[in-house]
Amino acid sequence: MSAETGKRVSARVSDDELLDALDDAADEHGSRSEAIRAALRESYADRDSNEANVVAYLPDDPVVRRGYEVLCDEASPFQSRIDVDTAMSRVANRLNIPKGSVKRRVILPLERQRVGGQQVVEPKWGVLVVRQPDEIAGLADAVRTDGGARDA
Repeated sequence: MSAETGKRVSARVSDDELLDALDDAADEHGSRSEAIRAALRESYADRDSNEANVVAYLPDDPVVRRGYEVLCDEASPFQSRIDVDTAMSRVANRLNIPKGSVKRRVILPLERQRVGGQQVVEPKWGVLVVRQPDEIAGLADAVRTDGGARDA
């Protein structure tokens, strides 16, 4: 998108550390605007391609795939964890399936599914650790670059 046809977006930044980081990125990219565009591309545009690529590593069942999306949406940011009971309730509610069938229809297939030797959903002490699409894409890339077989 060229500057003539683009839309101007502005944000107020009062955090000195963020401003310093932006200035450093501007030195690298040539301007603050280019640094912000690069950060947006990396953070949001690439995420969509990761989400599309992760489908190859999930079971073919559409209920499992939609359940995975719900778990990704509902898991806590940065830690990608969600309480098992909360996970089952949210998946049941959003997929409109009985809560009693969520474990069998969604969670267990995701626990059995592995990418790079890691479970897509891993139970730990009453919570589920949900591997996000970018993490699965990274695991899949590692599998491909080390010469091992894909786990799909």
